[in-house]
Amino acid sequence: MDHQEQSGHKSKRLKVAIIILAVLLALSAVALAVRYIYLAQEERTQTTVTVPDNLVGEEGGAQGPETTGEGGSGEAGGAEGAAPAGDTAPVQARGLELYDAHPGDNERFEAVNLFPGDQITKYFCVRAYHDADVTLQFRADVTKETKNLGDVLRVKVTHLDTGEVLCDAPFSEIDGETYAVVLPVNAQQETSAYYQVEVSLDTSVGNEYQAAHLKADLNWNVPGGVGLIESPDTGDAANTALWIVLTSSALTLIVLLAVAGRRRKGEAEHA
Repeated sequence: MDHQEQSGHKSKRLKVAIIILAVLLALSAVALAVRYIYLAQEERTQTTVTVPDNLVGEEGGAQGPETTGEGGSGEAGGAEGAAPAGDTAPVQARGLELYDAHPGDNERFEAVNLFPGDQITKYFCVRAYHDADVTLQFRADVTKETKNLGDVLRVKVTHLDTGEVLCDAPFSEIDGETYAVVLPVNAQQETSAYYQVEVSLDTSVGNEYQAAHLKADLNWNVPGGVGLIESPDTGDAANTALWIVLTSSALTLIVLLAVAGRRRKGEAEHA
């Protein structure tokens, strides 16, 4: 086999290797894009968690499923399709997960056309993954209101596990204020804290607030993510593997393209 034939075989193998790496590179990029889209969609999907029976009905604990009075409505990411009063269906809570790459979550709340005596009850399960004691903070930020509804619309946040009341005041008083509770580390490096959020309009309030509405962001976060660790459900291992394949393929492809370029240049000089 002469030199020209050997060179032809090498060029052919080089082209095949470049094609294979280009395909691998494209597949890895598509896989990463699909995975991140899936994770983003999954993060937007609201999950629900059943509140343990021992936390329901205790003094200072949950009093039942989500309720609204006649004419009242609310959206805070809480349980949907909650059972009516007197039903024995399990109480559902909105599930939130906090970990190193996701140290906070924000839930929208809306109260519309409430009547005196109306009440909206929401439940949250805040699950934190941590290897040290962490400070969990709650903050309510009023984003929109009419008729100064925040002056008379009261919000009460109760830590169901301990019965501790984080706050109990009108929205106008707690707007932007931060309330904190310490979650001690444990052997599982995971803590689930259950909260009940009650929003009510006192019976003494006049009917002038019937057409009023209020929107707020309910924020749960660990400042700076201090003490938080990776969640076992984030799929970081799969992401890392895909990034390694993508990076390796790209670097190898660059090297092979450079080799192919030098080979073509050499062939052109000897032509």
